Amino acid sequence: MWYYTLNNQQVGPVDEKEIKKLVASGVINQTTMLWTNGMPGWAPIAQTPLASLMGGAAVPPPPMVPAAYAAPYVPEDPEVAKMKKLFMWYWISLIGIIIGIGLPVAFVLFFIIIYKSWKLMQHEGVRGHPDKMVAFGFIPGWNFYWYFPEFRGLAKELNDALDKASLTVDRINLDFVTWMLVCLYGSPVTFGVSTVAFLVMWIIYTNKVKNAYNALVVLKK
Repeated sequence: MWYYTLNNQQVGPVDEKEIKKLVASGVINQTTMLWTNGMPGWAPIAQTPLASLMGGAAVPPPPMVPAAYAAPYVPEDPEVAKMKKLFMWYWISLIGIIIGIGLPVAFVLFFIIIYKSWKLMQHEGVRGHPDKMVAFGFIPGWNFYWYFPEFRGLAKELNDALDKASLTVDRINLDFVTWMLVCLYGSPVTFGVSTVAFLVMWIIYTNKVKNAYNALVVLKK
């Protein structure tokens, strides 16, 4: 969603289609200041991702931005807030592992995050419904295989979505996910040594999933 200035007043939020109409009607011109979530400050439309709406007109030098044009307050998306809260409690649960508790809670919260992320990734041709992608991971024996499509597959779906939207959010390295699972499965062989590596990689993976989810939720609003 975008904000623009008109007669020294902030207007918005409006979507890109509305901006296009305003450009066509002449309400928005090359010097009109725009702002959207993720921009450090206001900028002329010709210096934003919507510059193509102005055609081939020359880009004017950036005007001085009045002090009154502070970035407008945009309430945090409820889904983003929920995901941040889930991750916060996931992190707290992991800290509880130090005193011998918290691991079961952390696993439950982790799978809720995975479920919500798979739900967001639903599209034609996706590997499976979030119920399936999470539930199959609880089948004894089968889960040793299923964690790869569940976690590695989710990483690929999120990466593809981020690439399609050209979002500057860290991608999840697919080999990283593979090694995370190798460390998990190798714990009995390494007498628990690889468990430490797994826990570190697990936290990094979950954080990247959370960041990708939040960025994509904001984009879709």
